[in-house]
Amino acid sequence: MRLSPLPLIALVMSSMLPISGCGTTGQHAPSAVAGRSEVLYLSNRDGDYEIYLQNLTTGVLTKLTDNDVTEFGLAWSPDGTTIAFGRWIDDNRDLYTMRADGSGVTRLTEPGSQASSPDWSPDGSRIVYTSRRDSERGEIYTMNADGSDITRITNNDRYEEVPAWSPDGHRIAFGALAGTSKDDSYLQIFVLDLRTGREQQLTELHGHSSAPRWSPDGSRIAFYGNVGDGFDGADIFTIAPDGSGLTNLTNDPEPDWQPDWSPDGTEIVWARGPGDPLDIWVMRADGTQRRSIDIEQGRDEQPYWRPNR
Repeated sequence: MRLSPLPLIALVMSSMLPISGCGTTGQHAPSAVAGRSEVLYLSNRDGDYEIYLQNLTTGVLTKLTDNDVTEFGLAWSPDGTTIAFGRWIDDNRDLYTMRADGSGVTRLTEPGSQASSPDWSPDGSRIVYTSRRDSERGEIYTMNADGSDITRITNNDRYEEVPAWSPDGHRIAFGALAGTSKDDSYLQIFVLDLRTGREQQLTELHGHSSAPRWSPDGSRIAFYGNVGDGFDGADIFTIAPDGSGLTNLTNDPEPDWQPDWSPDGTEIVWARGPGDPLDIWVMRADGTQRRSIDIEQGRDEQPYWRPNR
């Protein structure tokens, strides 16, 4: 089954068209980040979506799953020892965890939950995710890291996706359908304060914006935005958690998706191109020094940088 760079909305709305990559060479390039330099991502290079771990310094690629079902939605535990992910079997989407070497696969959610897009709390005790267990449009939930104590934290008549926990543990960023002053509903970036229950809409861009990721110090949120009709126009943006300082980092014709920060916040990894090929790239946090780390046939997407802890 083919997944879109749009983490969930495209499963409902559309699929991507292939556009080739552009820019620097396709050779593996070492990362300048000190300490652990590994990126987790999905690839369908072997026929279906499996989970891979790429060492950015050595170029060594390790295939962590090998089956005939679709994996999707990746997240590292804060200590970098455990991976949460989604697995699509028949009509069920459930969440699982496994060790960093691919062993110890454990299912967290029950069939019928239609769960996706996991992310860990900064202390590693809870996982935030989306689910259609109570609403066809999907809501945001949290649960213990073992799948117990499920708590619904949003209750809105709208589509929501790809929640991300802030480093201070107090806020959740996510994408949600929302009207703007100029357009019909598009996915926009929201932040929910878990202490007060207050939601704030950060963006009002023409086109979909989603897949938010907090910088390690919590001062910026990276996301993809400006996704128009036919999924054109996607760029990588950053914004402050109060909605100020919107910055377009890529701002070029090549569509860009699904950013994540290096552990020290100096670099951003992302997926470039909307179709086949779709490749993994790295740039400085200001958008400069872009380089590909993996150029292969097929679609490589949803990168997630391994924490240093």
